[in-house]
Amino acid sequence: MSNPIPFMVRRARLLRGETQGDFAFHMGVDPATVSRWETSKLVPSPANLDAIRKIIVTAEPSHSRAYIAASPTIKYMCQRDNFLKPLAISKGLAEAAGFDPEDVIRNPEAYMKEGIRRLNKAVQSDARWAHGEIAFFEATFFAPVLGEWMRGIGAPLAETNAALLEGAPDPHPKKEFWVKFTPFKELDDSA
Repeated sequence: MSNPIPFMVRRARLLRGETQGDFAFHMGVDPATVSRWETSKLVPSPANLDAIRKIIVTAEPSHSRAYIAASPTIKYMCQRDNFLKPLAISKGLAEAAGFDPEDVIRNPEAYMKEGIRRLNKAVQSDARWAHGEIAFFEATFFAPVLGEWMRGIGAPLAETNAALLEGAPDPHPKKEFWVKFTPFKELDDSA
């Protein structure tokens, strides 16, 4: 199993909708420390790791929604049980794809292309996702609306029927679709 801590840190940060600097401020550490956590160069202290786990379990989704819409990065909040039903789209995704976020939310069928459909099918077909056993997933997929291969991470938002997906163009695309799940159990085993 790969080290889940970098993904836990990134997940907690994306659930809060924060930059590394903002997240560092809330965690009481230097921004470079958050970067090192996310790249496996440093392990959070037990107290910080506990705080990160609490964020993952108790993230406030309405707080996240506002941050998602304002974010300059590629973020997408959707129904947990159907990624084809958008709830919030970041400014960064809307600008990269050249569409109006509100139009996508009102008329998702016009925007949901093969890439997100394939990702939705792969994630939804794993019973562990449906049963709330997955902490997060990583994936690579082709995003036709952006015209490139993406590398992303997705996570359910605690106590809601929502999920948050965040991605970036894959700098070294192998042009191969894949999804890797990390169950909560693996996070517990890493402590």
